[in-house]
Amino acid sequence: MKFKNQFEKVIYDIVIDVFGGESALIEHNKVIYIEDKMAKSTISFAGPPKKEIDVLSVTISKEIKTQLLISCKEFKTSKAEPAHVQEWCSVVSTMNKHAVDSNYIGIVISSSGFSSGCEGWASSENIALIPPLKGTNIKFSEEQVLRMFRRVCIAIFRRLKFPFEDLIVAPNFFDFCFTITSDFEGFVGADTSSRYKKVSKGWNSNFSELVNSIIGRKIESIYYSKGKFYIILDENFLLSYSQNHIEFGEFDKLEIENDESPLCKKNINNEDISFESVRELIIGAKVTSAADFQEYIELGIDGKLNLGLLSPKRIHVMIFDETKDWNK
Repeated sequence: MKFKNQFEKVIYDIVIDVFGGESALIEHNKVIYIEDKMAKSTISFAGPPKKEIDVLSVTISKEIKTQLLISCKEFKTSKAEPAHVQEWCSVVSTMNKHAVDSNYIGIVISSSGFSSGCEGWASSENIALIPPLKGTNIKFSEEQVLRMFRRVCIAIFRRLKFPFEDLIVAPNFFDFCFTITSDFEGFVGADTSSRYKKVSKGWNSNFSELVNSIIGRKIESIYYSKGKFYIILDENFLLSYSQNHIEFGEFDKLEIENDESPLCKKNINNEDISFESVRELIIGAKVTSAADFQEYIELGIDGKLNLGLLSPKRIHVMIFDETKDWNK
């Protein structure tokens, strides 16, 4: 595999590490061949000056026929311009327009960030930008940009195991990746603090405090009532989740009215599973990880399963012992 620069090589290595095996291919000066509904079409993208594209193409899953198209931009002294983003918008939108049954999602990653005007193109065409373009003038190091990219790859890999059709509609994929990177370590991101609250006090909190508070705690029960999930943890600790709010903290007394049974599915085939069976799987087990994907939250339970809470009134469980043969 030939690389134009070290930045491109590291991006490739991250993709292989996250998505595995032979998932990725880098091609330079490529003319894209698209299998149209009627015949094969050849499309080359012209810019100033005319050129074909450089593309890192990642097959996320053959089963769901989804590919990630990545454009790597390494600039030493300047930032990526709107023209660079606009070009990639054309690539991805044209691929989706002509594809028979595949989905294409796109990312532009720049070692030095983006200039003003890039965000408008990216959000309207559903292209992710790494690093995110913020209102404040924050400069990220190349190391931070690469760490963001790894985080986004992991999030995409996990998110696409759930129904993901909404991500294909602009600006949902842009927003998804923005959310994953906007609170990156040491940087004041978008004001999403109101999503996280401390129980009873009403204080604003954040994702990091949530994680530090629940990891290692044992699950005692789970309920669903009036549009909200309630997970009771040891030492009188509560985690509640609704579509736009996550509350957590110690509580004195909790009264659950109208305990309901959400729709529960398991594994990649969305098999039915009862709410009582979900309870049996998680009660007595410890929380080992947590992720907030905005559309849902996911808890790792004892390293044996992932518990996804989706609003409204849905649960998805990924049971690892039942999914060992996926990648064989």
